[in-house]
Amino acid sequence: MKKTIFIICLWLFASCATHEGAVSVCVTDHYKLSSIQLKGAVYSTPVRISENTLVVGTHKKSIYFLTTNDTIQTEHRQKLSVHTDETILNVYRAKAWIHATPEVVFDSLVSIGSYDGNMYFFKPDGELYMKKRQGGRIYTNPVQLNPDWIAFGLGKGLKYYNMQIDSVLFVRIKHLTHGSPTVMNDGLLCIGGNDKTMHFFDKNGNEVSKFKTDGWIMHSKAMVQNDSVVVFGSYDKNLYSVTSSGKLMWKFSTDGHIHASPQQFANGNIVCGSFDKHIYVLSEKGEQIAAIPTEKRVVSSAAIFDDYAVVGSYDKYLYVINSIGQVIEKIYVGGKIFSSPIILDDGTIFCATTKGEALFLRFHNRPSSIKL
Repeated sequence: MKKTIFIICLWLFASCATHEGAVSVCVTDHYKLSSIQLKGAVYSTPVRISENTLVVGTHKKSIYFLTTNDTIQTEHRQKLSVHTDETILNVYRAKAWIHATPEVVFDSLVSIGSYDGNMYFFKPDGELYMKKRQGGRIYTNPVQLNPDWIAFGLGKGLKYYNMQIDSVLFVRIKHLTHGSPTVMNDGLLCIGGNDKTMHFFDKNGNEVSKFKTDGWIMHSKAMVQNDSVVVFGSYDKNLYSVTSSGKLMWKFSTDGHIHASPQQFANGNIVCGSFDKHIYVLSEKGEQIAAIPTEKRVVSSAAIFDDYAVVGSYDKYLYVINSIGQVIEKIYVGGKIFSSPIILDDGTIFCATTKGEALFLRFHNRPSSIKL
């Protein structure tokens, strides 16, 4: 009898073992709809590029194009069962880590940078369109400046690139530019660096102003709060609101580094996590509304939908909160969360972990504003 039980347990373990592309069907958590095992830890934030296609990079030098095939049918959701239509549409192997987040540029191309120094451009189905060596590691996502130009952080600087005429403009910054650029409503571009400075540039790459902090602006992408004001975090443990002329509007202090990018709810409140194991909700003026404790540091940025947000933590939970800082639910995902989750149109949460698992999750206590 004991031998029989051992054999059954061994068979169950083998059945639940995952390899690249495997869709997990051994689901014990009622939040999980399905999951796909990718090669390598995921630090790149996934991006949805079409109705049924997601793109994400991993530290095993891989760029994945995932198709959701209309994700999961409603009848399967209601039964809390697993649907296995999530598949890997395409995989491209680069020559080094993919840490950067992909972006759709030049109308329909998917652009993503790598530690191998290349900026890759793909067609929506994952077929490589071209790659362009840029001369340094790429940590950041590109941003579209106008129909002809994109910009992204590169090593110790900011690079402007025009694909049509294969022209580049490089602006040198003293230290690493690990934070992603933001295009502001007044036409300026800003990017933070490990020189502890938020830099503001015009469309020609001329620095028009800057704001100095006391710590690295390591990853925190500036959030546009209004026409000429951005909010960003620093490793000096502060969240800053600064104008494009370099004037401080307000700052909010935490007890840990801020690596995440702040995000804004529909009602104007701001949400951002800290290494001090809290998720903060602030008013538009930087006044604390709530401090939500977690068990580990919060590196992930929030995914916003109306007046709700989903935030990941190193404690292996996703926190679903509302705009006044109330926790709607916690979803265990089984791995540390570095990259940001995203919300699909049907309300499905897509999240990837440092274990390389890409998960499709459902809400249990679903906010009424989320369609299913």
